[in-house]
Amino acid sequence: MKPIALGKACAALLMGLLAGAAALTSAKAACSMYEHRQFLGASLTLDDNQVLAHLGSLNDRVSSIVVSPGCLLIAYADPQFAGATTTFSAGKHATLPDGWDDVISSARCNCR
Repeated sequence: MKPIALGKACAALLMGLLAGAAALTSAKAACSMYEHRQFLGASLTLDDNQVLAHLGSLNDRVSSIVVSPGCLLIAYADPQFAGATTTFSAGKHATLPDGWDDVISSARCNCR
């Protein structure tokens, strides 16, 4: 009976690994902006190829950003995609570059 129990345990482990891999590959591409550094506080997520002409409650309050692989976040200092602009590549940006903390007012999340 021990070989059967071990076989069932291995099968269960394999199914769990496959489910985890499926979840990773089906994760949606997105760009997330956070109110505070280190991804804390209120957040706003733009899905794959979504744009937002005004960030609403996070207007001029974004302090950290997460960009999914294959995506870029184009940030604008003013609403309606106006003013100074900068681009954030894929990755976790726990703090923003000089001049961009609490400045972003509109954004585009462009994904491949």
